[in-house]
Amino acid sequence: MNDALQRLPELLLDAVFFVEEDGRIAFVNPACHAIFGYTPEEMMGRVVLDFIHPDDKATTVAEMRQVRDGHPRMGFENRYLRKDGSVVHIMWTARWSPQDRLRIGVARDISSRKRAEERQAGMLALATAAHGAETLPELFRAFHAILQNLLPLRGMAVLLQPGERLVYASSACGAEPPRTQGWHHVSLSAPGMQFGEMQLDLDHPGALTAAELDLLQFTAGQAGAVIERLALHADLSHAARYDELTGLPNRRLFQDRILSAIARCRRGQSRGALLFIDLDDFKQVNDVHGHIAGDQLLQAIARRITSCVREADTVARIGGDEFVALLENVADLEQADAVACKIQQVISTPLVLGGCTLRPHASVGIALYPEHGEVIDQLMRHADQAMYACKAARKAAEA
Repeated sequence: MNDALQRLPELLLDAVFFVEEDGRIAFVNPACHAIFGYTPEEMMGRVVLDFIHPDDKATTVAEMRQVRDGHPRMGFENRYLRKDGSVVHIMWTARWSPQDRLRIGVARDISSRKRAEERQAGMLALATAAHGAETLPELFRAFHAILQNLLPLRGMAVLLQPGERLVYASSACGAEPPRTQGWHHVSLSAPGMQFGEMQLDLDHPGALTAAELDLLQFTAGQAGAVIERLALHADLSHAARYDELTGLPNRRLFQDRILSAIARCRRGQSRGALLFIDLDDFKQVNDVHGHIAGDQLLQAIARRITSCVREADTVARIGGDEFVALLENVADLEQADAVACKIQQVISTPLVLGGCTLRPHASVGIALYPEHGEVIDQLMRHADQAMYACKAARKAAEA
């Protein structure tokens, strides 16, 4: 029994330290080799602070002072540097032995627990970043910063489909997608959908552990959910502002555009023009040729009107067969009238749809800012009345 008690330090899996008042290690049991990578002979005689992580030396010195002053300590944690340079997390139980003038400490390796806690905290941080991200570059910048604390990560890039678009690259990657060997690729996907992939430059001596692979899969899942959310938001936002059939701005977006245009005209003391465009006899196209032909005609009309205005101008579909064109920096009514005539001429070009030749016509009404109104309702009302006057004049000429 006495022999067993004497050999007890050699049998323990925790490291047992006897540390002198000046901080030198007087004794350490064989368990130190598995924990720290050093043999007992390599540690004994050296100052214990030689093995401690630089960031933890100050708190460790304070803790050693507490033990030296006769205060038993339990649960103190710090980090040591293993012989291979890696970090090991240690939890201590220590007390002072007055008769031996030694600090007696038992060190337990809690690295696995700390890594699990760090991964759990990291996964929470990843989920929080995903929840708050409003753009993909913002998302992957946050992911990169979080993963750097959990993995030996040197560089990171994210490419999305279609076309392998580079949406994020750390400074280590440069501006081009990485093509070098040794990058770890993580697919970004959802059921039935492939979004792209994260490419990670890992300074790793071997294969990834199961825990690291699980962490990357969790990261990919969070990223995929954000990509889906942002894509859905973009689709809904686009649908709320653009006409689904023609792709032109709808009434809602046109209202925003004309408000901005009026403000610019007011500041610059310039003119603007609103053209109200209505197809003649469009109902007959639907009745005779069907709604598919009618939709195709509207799409063609949208393209024709857009071809007649400047890139800075706005063409919108505000209802059935009603379109508007918003022109800024217009010199006078003659310039606006020239654009209106061009639109009518281009629209009236014969069009073949479904084997049938259609000859569409349009009536156009013009309102000038500020002559015909300084607010939207006044301009729209004047342009609408002018359009109906144009339509009535055409019918009278055909009669």
